Amino acid sequence: MNSPATPCPLSKALLAMLPGATLSSRKQAGWHSATFSGERVTVELGLTGDDRHERAARFAETLPETEFRLRRQLVADILVSNTSEAGDALLVTVEALLLDE
Repeated sequence: MNSPATPCPLSKALLAMLPGATLSSRKQAGWHSATFSGERVTVELGLTGDDRHERAARFAETLPETEFRLRRQLVADILVSNTSEAGDALLVTVEALLLDE
């Protein structure tokens, strides 16, 4: 499911970690293993400003160690998978695996 304008709890938490960022897109898909179920989420954030590269680097460095408090979900894995330029913005792609509690 694509929802570019509607932030999910994870995207809200990511935006709080990266003040001034905008939500460019969000995709989610169900995920299941033999013992767990949840979803894979891909969030793309846009950063502008002269310091956008430094802010993105700090964000990418701290993201995997961040503890999230999401209702009824645990963040099993999260990382910045890509950064790319789009005009004056730097797009930061975050991929996460969320497990249902």
